[in-house]
Amino acid sequence: MKEFYFNQFDHRKPYKPVKDNIYRARLFQVAGILAIIAGLIYLYWRWAFSLNFDALWFSLPLAIAETFSFLGICFFIFDLWQNKDAAQQPAPHYLSEVEELNGREDRPIKIDVFIATLNEEAELLRYTIKDAKAMEYPFDDMPVHIFVLDDGRRDGRNIHKENIKKLCQEEGVKYISREHNTGYKAGNLKNGIEHTSGDFFVILDADNRPFPGFLKNTLGYFKREKVAWVQTCHWFYDTTETIPLSTYLINALGITSEKLKKAIIFSTGYINTGGDIFGSEPRQFYEVIQRRRNFHNASFCCGAASVHRREAVMGNSIKLFSESFNEGFLQGKMQKDNQNLMAKRMELIQSKELMPFMFHASEDLYSSMVIHSDSKNKWESVLHPYVESKLLSPQDMQTFVKQRLRYAEGSIDIALHDNPLFKKGLSWRQKLCYFHTAWAYFSCIWILIFLLSPIVFFFTHQLPVDCSSTEFFAVFIPFYFIYKIAETAGSWGISQKRGRQYYICLFWINLQAIISVLSGKKVKFTVTPKYKQQSHPLKHSWPHLTIIILTVSGIILNGILVFFGSENLSFGITMNTLWGLHNCYTLSVYVRAAYWDTELSGVKEKVKEIERKSYRPLAVEA
Repeated sequence: MKEFYFNQFDHRKPYKPVKDNIYRARLFQVAGILAIIAGLIYLYWRWAFSLNFDALWFSLPLAIAETFSFLGICFFIFDLWQNKDAAQQPAPHYLSEVEELNGREDRPIKIDVFIATLNEEAELLRYTIKDAKAMEYPFDDMPVHIFVLDDGRRDGRNIHKENIKKLCQEEGVKYISREHNTGYKAGNLKNGIEHTSGDFFVILDADNRPFPGFLKNTLGYFKREKVAWVQTCHWFYDTTETIPLSTYLINALGITSEKLKKAIIFSTGYINTGGDIFGSEPRQFYEVIQRRRNFHNASFCCGAASVHRREAVMGNSIKLFSESFNEGFLQGKMQKDNQNLMAKRMELIQSKELMPFMFHASEDLYSSMVIHSDSKNKWESVLHPYVESKLLSPQDMQTFVKQRLRYAEGSIDIALHDNPLFKKGLSWRQKLCYFHTAWAYFSCIWILIFLLSPIVFFFTHQLPVDCSSTEFFAVFIPFYFIYKIAETAGSWGISQKRGRQYYICLFWINLQAIISVLSGKKVKFTVTPKYKQQSHPLKHSWPHLTIIILTVSGIILNGILVFFGSENLSFGITMNTLWGLHNCYTLSVYVRAAYWDTELSGVKEKVKEIERKSYRPLAVEA
């Protein structure tokens, strides 16, 4: 098999979920309630007593931004309110264990494994196929069929494309393709379902390599007959590792002078950098947010590493077909010419088709919401808290931006065109959970206000908050620290550092997504490239660099004014300097990611030699 860059990370082991703790859960709930109360007190004070009416153009947007940000905190506390892991059961053997037979003869259940691909390299796909073939199950008479769903039509007809059909023959798995790309991945999965008959099917991406225990650890949940799908936690095993900052600077700048190398090593001390530089680690999302949504029956499918009950997916497609047919038929009846209603019926039936998955850029999220809205069947979902497979993460900024832009555009499009708050069939808790998913992408609007506020102050000396330092700290500090206690208790044992940084850093991508959707641009499904893409670092980081430069310039300018005693705004300058420095530190990770080169970050032998000779205390990460 061909060697890839990710082979060096095969030794890595996935994390295990944090064990539930009733005392920690109660601490989170108490702190969460107190944080909401303290936040309401703070907002009341902000709106009633601290608006600067001499600069409402500045004060009002900031107060609005704080209000919307507080609503996001309330959603977060609601999401994490209580953990309710589904009980794991032994893997099922017979159909009677997972559904009612209704007179049918019992038999071993049948499982299909779908590996969806479009343009991924054949040898990369081979790794996934081999790992899928290695999946274990306790019953030998239970058929497990592996299908490669190739949307690239690489069946040998085009000599300029790799022959995926031949690869499937070599590996002893089945090959399914189609003559068009309608519906993108959702359409590809639909085509796979139409050509197979398994009671359950697994969805894997081309780079989604399952562990041997994937099937036996997930199928037991389906003994509850209303479980429609089980989503497992994603784990990117190729995220960048921390390296000494001195090593990266020496390599990136191409420094050859031994004296200069020693100076850089000495000046950077014991600082490390680069750990998960692209913020790909999704543990906070899966193990905290998605896992807690089990309590609300609102965890959703995430496109890969999931298992689905065929009955639920097909039942949903029949329901959508029926609704679409009835709507079209009623429109036909309202027309003046309704003499041949039977002919119109047949015409409508032929024009409609079953849609197991929503044809949408966020087909996983959208399809989950639609299945959950089936009030007749009341389907349930399960987030399995363990990692059962491994995936590849973006290795460059261009790939990262493409991936995150698709996520944002899809979620925003759903919020604007089929808002979960008004979706019939969803429970009120499901509505809030699905709406929170979209709400997080709109946060870029108030995040931008928070990033620009110190800059506006530095160059106008207008204060957005009209109060004394004592008043401000008396209402803000209690809220801030109580919320941090709640956040820590709710995410116990899981690092939030990169997640918090990228929540802010993604403001520009999310703004572009909002503009794109509002402009009416069709949201397309784009496959995340599995190979390195080239782009100029400034292409994606110039907004972040601009804010950093303006903030630092403002700090320097106001520092000079204070030094010469020409300004008496010490409280405002101090607070905005701290605020601005925090913004700069947060945005810096995105700038570093834009300029990051996984090849340059490797340690050269000469640099290793110098570092071995240099005293280096215990390293900490930047």
